[in-house]
Amino acid sequence: MRFLVNNAWLIVFLIVPCGLFAGWSPKEIPPCVFCDDDSDCFKYPSGPIIEQVPVLIYLSCNGAKPSDLDSISFVHDKLGWVIATCGKTRNHRSSQLNEKDIIHIAEKLLVNPKVDPTRIILFGFSGQGAQALGVALKYPRLFAGAISDCAHLGAVTRFDPKASNKQLFYIITREFDWNRDYNEIFHTACIENGIGDTLLVEPGKHEIGPTEEIFSACRWFERRWRSE
Repeated sequence: MRFLVNNAWLIVFLIVPCGLFAGWSPKEIPPCVFCDDDSDCFKYPSGPIIEQVPVLIYLSCNGAKPSDLDSISFVHDKLGWVIATCGKTRNHRSSQLNEKDIIHIAEKLLVNPKVDPTRIILFGFSGQGAQALGVALKYPRLFAGAISDCAHLGAVTRFDPKASNKQLFYIITREFDWNRDYNEIFHTACIENGIGDTLLVEPGKHEIGPTEEIFSACRWFERRWRSE
């Protein structure tokens, strides 16, 4: 696990009280959520676990907030996953800086023994869906795949079918989404190169869907993993 960071100071992450270093007020931080000095927020399963669990990292076009963890809490509560938000990553910011912050939050997650290092998934809508796809494809040994919602392909700088042959991609677009063509192009490329994916064309225009779509996507990942 070459991405695992062994710096001793990161161990503090596991024991610091909720919100101590966060850039958010205590009222903004949901119960049992920890936010660090990078404005990244995390929610882990409480108590002992039988085996390591997957992770969903939520990216937001405007920079993820602690409340975004509440919107995907069912992924934690019903599936037992770790959920996290990357606070600095956003649209209208250098994709290289976004990429750096996404890698950094993944490194922090890998320090926690509850995290399954082979099952870290990114989620993003529109520009951050493009960021999720781009980072996942560029770092296939670190990310098991991505959930994209109405994404374009502007942040995709690498596509290596051999390196990505164990990744999975859950692609959501909408009937009148202006990025629909990009989603169909990526779906076709996955099929042609033997990369596991699925494409959903939902009603509507270019807009983020209900959070139930994310839950369905995570369930899809679990089914695919069980069939391996």
